[in-house]
Amino acid sequence: MPVAAPVAVVLAVKRLDTAKSRLTPVVGTGPHRRATVAAMLADTLAAIAAAGSMQITVVSPDPYVHRVAGEAGAAVLDEPTTSAELTPLNAALAHGIADGAARARIVVAVQADLAALDAATVREAVDAAVEVIEAGARAAFVADRTGTGTALLAVVGPDPMTPRFGPASAAAHRAAGAVELDPEHRRWPRLRTDVDTPDDLAAALALGVGPRTRAALAGARDTGAAEGGRRQDSPAPIVHN
Repeated sequence: MPVAAPVAVVLAVKRLDTAKSRLTPVVGTGPHRRATVAAMLADTLAAIAAAGSMQITVVSPDPYVHRVAGEAGAAVLDEPTTSAELTPLNAALAHGIADGAARARIVVAVQADLAALDAATVREAVDAAVEVIEAGARAAFVADRTGTGTALLAVVGPDPMTPRFGPASAAAHRAAGAVELDPEHRRWPRLRTDVDTPDDLAAALALGVGPRTRAALAGARDTGAAEGGRRQDSPAPIVHN
């Protein structure tokens, strides 16, 4: 089933050269880490696209991210100028939300590193957010697996809530008036598992990551083996569940 109302979805990705440095012990540096980040984005976009009936936009300063987004059928926006009030991530998401609000009444900001996301989860979570907003809420959000961060924030125009992604963002969104969906954390583990650390990656692998992420991790692992095993700047072995 498609989502319940016209919805725009926004994701933001920083330059791949500086993205996900905490994953270096697992996936290595340089091209291995960049390939893994791009693959997680591609799998995230594929899950959202498969959910249907949503316009997708990726905000990024990186030309390769634009290429990945375009291949997935998403629109692209350049990152906005630095904001004194917002972090770069939230400035990028706010830029994308403003663009999406011109085309859809409800805009959903989603993390771009949801390697285990699937279409059914996207549909269920977005439909739940739409239902809450249709009942009168200004915004709705889903916390990450730790309960402190945010995996998804749905807002309504024409004056959408400012995104507050980052440390303690769940509390910040809650305090700003967003309704928390599934506060008991019984649903949507694939949505809640954004990948920033080796522990996050292990959790995503346990759920089952998408095909592009699997291929990128296998490539990092195989390259490390070909170079004579694990070194400080090489990928660590990946255990697939």
